[in-house]
Amino acid sequence: MHFDGQDDGQDPKERINYKATFRLLYSLLSERKGPFLVAFLYMSAGTLLNLLIPVIAKYVIDRALPAKDQASLLLAAGAYLLATILVLFFNYLQVAQLARAGQDLIVDLKQRMLRHMLSLDLEFYSATPVGRLTARVQSDTSTLYVLFTNTVITIFNDALMFSAAACVMAYSDLKLTLILLPLFPLLAFMGWLFARITSPMYVKVRKIASEIPGFLTEQLNGISVLQAFGRETAVSGKMEDLNRRKFTAEMRVELYGVVFFLSIVLLNPAATATVFGIGGRLVMGGGVTVGVIVMFVLYLGYLFEPIFRLSDHLSVIQSSFSAGHRIARILELRPTLTEPRKPRYLSSMRDSIEFRNVWMRYNEEAGWVLRNVSFTLARGRSLAILGETGGGKTTVTSLLFRFYDFQKGHILVDGTDIRGLSLASLRSAIGLVQQDIYLFPGTVMENLKLMDAAIPDARVHDAIRLMGLEAFFRKHPLDKKVQEKGANLSIGEKQVISLARAMVLDQEVLVLDEATSNMDPHTERLITAAIGNLLKHKTVIIIAHRLSTVRNADRVMMISGGEVKELGTHDELLAKDGLYSRYYRLQFGEGE
Repeated sequence: MHFDGQDDGQDPKERINYKATFRLLYSLLSERKGPFLVAFLYMSAGTLLNLLIPVIAKYVIDRALPAKDQASLLLAAGAYLLATILVLFFNYLQVAQLARAGQDLIVDLKQRMLRHMLSLDLEFYSATPVGRLTARVQSDTSTLYVLFTNTVITIFNDALMFSAAACVMAYSDLKLTLILLPLFPLLAFMGWLFARITSPMYVKVRKIASEIPGFLTEQLNGISVLQAFGRETAVSGKMEDLNRRKFTAEMRVELYGVVFFLSIVLLNPAATATVFGIGGRLVMGGGVTVGVIVMFVLYLGYLFEPIFRLSDHLSVIQSSFSAGHRIARILELRPTLTEPRKPRYLSSMRDSIEFRNVWMRYNEEAGWVLRNVSFTLARGRSLAILGETGGGKTTVTSLLFRFYDFQKGHILVDGTDIRGLSLASLRSAIGLVQQDIYLFPGTVMENLKLMDAAIPDARVHDAIRLMGLEAFFRKHPLDKKVQEKGANLSIGEKQVISLARAMVLDQEVLVLDEATSNMDPHTERLITAAIGNLLKHKTVIIIAHRLSTVRNADRVMMISGGEVKELGTHDELLAKDGLYSRYYRLQFGEGE
């Protein structure tokens, strides 16, 4: 997979790729231009109506009151009330429209991220903590939701309000407007300086904030280990350190924001005093009316209000670009193990599985995990793979599933290299029962079907009967609720369910990776007998340390240091008096 091994966005020296992030954000918006355009129209209508209020105040002061025209005064009051109601109405329509569009966008983005992450290789998951991925899908998408449903539309609203208010002021009295003009370059410079100083601070805050949910997820997933070894205090200390770092970083940004805000606040009364001082002289000289001065003072609030919100906008924008950058990095990753351009589909295995001179390593710098591995397993036969821990046993089956790829040699199914087969069809033909079983929250029945409601219940009952597991499933009925990760079941019980699940899914090739390692002797004998009696027409690969589970396999392969040391039947390897024989005597004693 095209993955650089660095955590997605956690490198302290990493810079945001604004170009790539903007492309992602633009693509998300462009797919929903219609709903966001409607929200923009609602916002524009509300803003323009809001701008009428100072004009109405000017009309009342300059026309209705001097003329003592009660009808005009009532008309102005009615217009003010109607404008206020319409502003609230359009604001409601805008918020509702943005909420619908934003939720639709974020749900789609989460589904897109999940689909993409499910396509990535195991190498990515071995290098990336699950807690951090959870933060990407939940926390980072929530940050983008705020951007799309609040910040972007508010920025457009502020720009429209600022421009329209400035135009109305210039139209009403250009001279007074020009007197105020020097304030705005000063405001622009202060905003630019604030953004330049605080931008890297916001990125730092975002990175620290994203570490917290990832850390919590990882620690809570291992809560039993932490409690067993009394590590609660140490974990609490690390969490406190993370929170303190986040608090320090946020406080620094907040202090700069307060200084910026207070500076703007000071300029607002300065501008108002200028209007009163110079405008008052113009009023006394007959140059402008009192209504114009009042209108200017009201519009000054409209001009300064967007500036007041600038720090909040910058915070959300920086956080959103940081979140978008992380999401874009994940979406840009491409798995190494991809479907061939013209895949062949494996409907059934008719002949054999063959490993032909297979060499494998995880990367170019690492050593070879498998060296020149060759064997053939005919349909309906069984192969037991034994060897020391880390010798390459599980790697053999991982290559068969194409969880990883190999560098030299060939792996053939019915004479076809698996790199030319459809991944989905290859994996649908192979069942896997692992030592470390993962069960999903739900019922036992749902786990036996692997959450596939299309599988009929009858198939489940048939599998249980054929394997002789009726007594086990009377103790653990099919409607029993399974807690997260099967926490309310023992490891052996989870393995029985996993083995039954493989039977329910009815795949032609069955890989048992230490599948009976945690069963009691009675259950182990029951399952071993079921495998021997009921899977005669399946191809079975058994990985085990306990030789009692592999003595009846058709062939036994000993792997050590990634190489095939011995290959033959149980009796042949015992007679050879080699590595397998030594393993056998070690477990069963010299007299066996």
